[in-house]
Amino acid sequence: MAQRSNTESTMHNRLIELMVNKLEEERAYVRADHIGHRNGQPENVNGHIPDIEASSNGTKRIIEAETPETFNLQDTKNQFIAFYNAYGTLFEVIVPKGYEAELRRVALNWGITLGTVWEARL
Repeated sequence: MAQRSNTESTMHNRLIELMVNKLEEERAYVRADHIGHRNGQPENVNGHIPDIEASSNGTKRIIEAETPETFNLQDTKNQFIAFYNAYGTLFEVIVPKGYEAELRRVALNWGITLGTVWEARL
């Protein structure tokens, strides 16, 4: 698992909380790692635990929260590849406002064309 500074860890957890709130407002069933979510943490997917797993209307989504400090780490790359290749799920990412283009560029270098990338004001 990627090591983050205290500031980045707080930012990471806030991104998770914001996404969980949005998903639950949409009435999705959600499980989330790192924030002590009442439904527990997501299941292991291809050897990695996603930050968020959501299900609604027969659609399963895996959502990773990333901060600029972790964009270029090998662990992040391994997770993205695992989640991108997970059968029957949509893979999405949430990042701080202003970082979508940078993350898309990094992912493309890994051979991953990201679909939905959410940006959040923190």
